[in-house]
Amino acid sequence: MAQTMASMTGLSQGVRLPGPAGRRASRLTVRASAEAETAGRRAVLGLMATAVAGGAFTQAVHAGPVAAIKVGPPPPPSGGLPGTDNSDEARDFDLPLKNRFYLQPLPAAEAAARAKESAQDILKLKPLIDKKQWPYVMNDLRLRASYLRYDLKTVIASKATKEEKKSLKDLTGKLFDTLDGLDHAAKIKSPSEAEKYFGETKTVLGDVLAKLG
Repeated sequence: MAQTMASMTGLSQGVRLPGPAGRRASRLTVRASAEAETAGRRAVLGLMATAVAGGAFTQAVHAGPVAAIKVGPPPPPSGGLPGTDNSDEARDFDLPLKNRFYLQPLPAAEAAARAKESAQDILKLKPLIDKKQWPYVMNDLRLRASYLRYDLKTVIASKATKEEKKSLKDLTGKLFDTLDGLDHAAKIKSPSEAEKYFGETKTVLGDVLAKLG
C-alpha cells in the first residue's frame, strides 16, 4: 500500500520512478511530446501553404492590366407598337408617367388604321380556337380588344354629327358584347360557344370596319 502511494506521488510530482514503471512513464512522456511537436509542425506547414497559395492567386489576379468599364449612352429607340414613340418609353424617366405606361392617343385617321389592324388580328384567332389553345386565345383576344376599344373611342369622338357617333357607338357596344362572349367561351374551354361567338364577332367586326371606311 505504501509502495503504491509512493508511486502515485512520484507520478503526480513528475519524479521519475525507478525500475520498469519509471521506464514506461518516460517512454509515454517522450511519445506524447513527439506527437505534440509533429501536430504543431503540421499546423505551421499548413498555414505556410495557405499563405503561399493566397499570394500566388493575388499575383495572378493583378498580373494583367485592369481594363476600364466604359459606360455609354442608352441604346437608340428600337421602335414599337403603333401609337408609341418607341419601346423604351417605360424606362424613359424624362417622360410624364401617363406617357410611359399607357396607350398614347392618335389622330382619328391613325386610330382607325390601328383599329383595322386589331380587327384583323382578332380574326386570325380562328386557328387557335380550332386547336383549342384557350390560354393563347384569351391572351391575344384581350390584348387586341384593349387596343380596339381605345381606338374606336377616338374615332367616335372625331365624328362630326351625333347620328354618326351614336351609330358607331351602338355597333361598338354590340361588338364588345360578342368579344366578351368569346372570351368567356375560351375561359370555360367550350368549343361550341367559341364557334358561336367567333361567328358573331366576325359579322359585327365587318359592320364596324365598314363604318371606319
